[in-house]
Amino acid sequence: MPSPSLTLPSRWIAALLVVGIAGVLAFVVVQAKEGDGPDQCGADRIAADSPLLDPAGMKQQPDARLDKLAAAVGAMGAPFGPVRAGIGYNYDQYLHLYGVTGGVLAWTKNNAPVTMIDQADLRARWSLRPVGKRTAWDASDDSFLLLDLDKTKRTRVSSYGLDDGAQRWCIRLANAQVEGDPVSTTFLDGGDVLTALRSSSGITVTRLSGDTGKKEWDHGFKGADRADFLGQLGEDTALVGGHEESGLVGPGPAEAEPVLTAFSTKDGEEVWTWTPADGSLAHVVGAADGRVVVMVSVHGGYELLALDDEDGSELWRTPTKGDAHEATLRGGTIVTKSVVGLDGYDADTGALSWRFPTPTDRTYFPYGFVLGQMPSLDADHVLLPRTEALGVLDLRTGRQVAYPIPVDGVSTTYWPYQLLVTDSLLGVVTNTGAVVAQRE
Repeated sequence: MPSPSLTLPSRWIAALLVVGIAGVLAFVVVQAKEGDGPDQCGADRIAADSPLLDPAGMKQQPDARLDKLAAAVGAMGAPFGPVRAGIGYNYDQYLHLYGVTGGVLAWTKNNAPVTMIDQADLRARWSLRPVGKRTAWDASDDSFLLLDLDKTKRTRVSSYGLDDGAQRWCIRLANAQVEGDPVSTTFLDGGDVLTALRSSSGITVTRLSGDTGKKEWDHGFKGADRADFLGQLGEDTALVGGHEESGLVGPGPAEAEPVLTAFSTKDGEEVWTWTPADGSLAHVVGAADGRVVVMVSVHGGYELLALDDEDGSELWRTPTKGDAHEATLRGGTIVTKSVVGLDGYDADTGALSWRFPTPTDRTYFPYGFVLGQMPSLDADHVLLPRTEALGVLDLRTGRQVAYPIPVDGVSTTYWPYQLLVTDSLLGVVTNTGAVVAQRE
């Protein structure tokens, strides 16, 4: 979950995942922090098994709700192609699917294995069962990262090959992780890993070698708030800090302190900090093209602003419409969501580019939907869930093309809670079943 931090999908990060091989293969490299004894790594390897059924398997196990969903997806037309797989279940968000390089990561409920599914033939490449009860994960083009979270033990980080699930290394960081606190990670250009965890010194950022897991450095930052965001800025700088988006509705500190810190990725030394106004909270929406976009709570509402990523100076600031505080940065457009609709802002200037009103007399977006989870189809289009359709949103104009899904009265039977996009697949995960189709 390629992108910002490791708090439920800020990037691919921040979900729960599993991986491991722990001594199964002779070539596995395991590194433990000095002073640690032998230590099991993040997951056990098991026989690879996909939770999805192919069309023949779906026919052998008929499910009226799944069959209805599959028929609707199969009739949508481009970019949705023929249905290639699916699975039925009974609510409880049994399944989660995440698009990664070369395939799909599939998670099932109750700490079951995580499985890498090849996007070409939809066969399971590998399956791994997590050792810990609480985990977080991230992925790059070739690596899968698993964090084992525990409030009484130092956080364990394990790295695996995304293609084959082979364990590369595992190491324990200096700090434990208290449930409820964000845990953030990001991959740097070149493959090294940054992690951010709360510690006695505020937020501790650690740089690990992507090849061996060796600690290159760690550094404590006071001016990083809850470290909801961690991401690379320039070639040798990164940013840590900010509050969770959902927490912006609460009051900020009466006397403001720095909440964002840019630092050198070479040694962790501070480059600049940014402080909001007294009483405000700040959430990093994203960073790209020389700017950091921030959503800030202010007296009576919310504001979007952009900071120069070289020195933290303010580039522009604008109040949001309809008290919107939820936002995502996609290319040159910032999309916000309020109770009255979606708004698109130019990321270069902060100017309002378009508005898309949504009905207020019925539930338009499924419960729990957040903008940051919308998968991008390309630089100008995202796929978004609605209670009666899947929408393709044009980021340039705000126009939508709707692809109807089944509706079951006021029931949430077919409401999607997750959407999937890869180079060759599209998927919809609903309360009672999931369908994966060829992308055209």
